[in-house]
Amino acid sequence: EQNALLERVVEENNPIDVCDIYVFSGIVAYIYSRYELAAALVQKRHELEKNMLRTPLWSGVTAFYDGLIFLAMAHNSSEFEWSSKISNVMSNVKKFEQIGKSNNEHKLLLLEAEIKSRMGEKDNALKKYQLAIAAAEKNGFIHEQAVANERAADFFLRNNDKDKASQYYGEAYSLYLKWG
Repeated sequence: EQNALLERVVEENNPIDVCDIYVFSGIVAYIYSRYELAAALVQKRHELEKNMLRTPLWSGVTAFYDGLIFLAMAHNSSEFEWSSKISNVMSNVKKFEQIGKSNNEHKLLLLEAEIKSRMGEKDNALKKYQLAIAAAEKNGFIHEQAVANERAADFFLRNNDKDKASQYYGEAYSLYLKWG
């Protein structure tokens, strides 16, 4: 069904719709830990956006998930390959956070938590995860609150705290169910 939709919008020569499909397919791939697929979809979207007069309206969302995808890829491969992409994303997310704090604060905090975690700054990472979760909850971003809880759970698992990891995975699961 998704392939048929993609074929139709490509045939109709509607790059905005194709970009939207890449955005949302990339988000789903990320949520299901299909990081290579998510990164490939981001790359396809970026190639398409180079030839567009304007980009889709999802800029804050795409920057956020691009950052999460790039951080996941950096964890699984050469960090150097992804570091400039992560830096560019962080710059964009910071701009979006200044423009619309309630829509983007939790996004910036979660990306910062992931970076702190990668750098081995456990205390700072934990603080950022907690702040990201609280900001997402406060502003009604239940799906991104779920993502933040899952990322925090992964953090605890990497740091051998299975009890905390289980707690955060449980909360993420509950939030994903609420989200639908």
